[in-house]
Amino acid sequence: MFVFPFIDGRTRHGTHDPRLSPGRFEMTPASHTASYSRVSRFGYARALLALVVVLSACHNKGTDDDFYPRMEPIPIHVRNENFLDMNVAVVSNGVSRRLGQVPGNSAGDFKVDWAVANGQGIILTATPIGGRGSANSGSLNVAPGQVVEFKIGSVLRQSTAMVHDP
Repeated sequence: MFVFPFIDGRTRHGTHDPRLSPGRFEMTPASHTASYSRVSRFGYARALLALVVVLSACHNKGTDDDFYPRMEPIPIHVRNENFLDMNVAVVSNGVSRRLGQVPGNSAGDFKVDWAVANGQGIILTATPIGGRGSANSGSLNVAPGQVVEFKIGSVLRQSTAMVHDP
């Protein structure tokens, strides 16, 4: 049931309700109406702020390639002067990764990704297929744009490696 207040804010029962303004229904006090508009303004402001934050987070200013340029792989040229075929591998951080096979008295070209080197020295190894021993290059520090040449000697311990600019 609705109670209509009088012009001065009193109800039919003669009491004055301070929350009511003159001419308003008792169910919708003036203080509630004012706070609702304030809340809705703050709600719109919060929603707008959240939208701006989400849109700025989704905005891509550029690709990561602009910030970190992609390095070209390390070229490795292997010359096998031994009669035996060789399995060639690269060792970095104690982990060996096979590059491929180089037949006897021939050459092979390989590429090693920069992620394998990881800013540390690499070691090239050659192991004969069906034979004993191995050739080792020792630790090689390679800079961007440099080439590694690994020469496997006819006697494995006479193998050499060098790093140079192309």
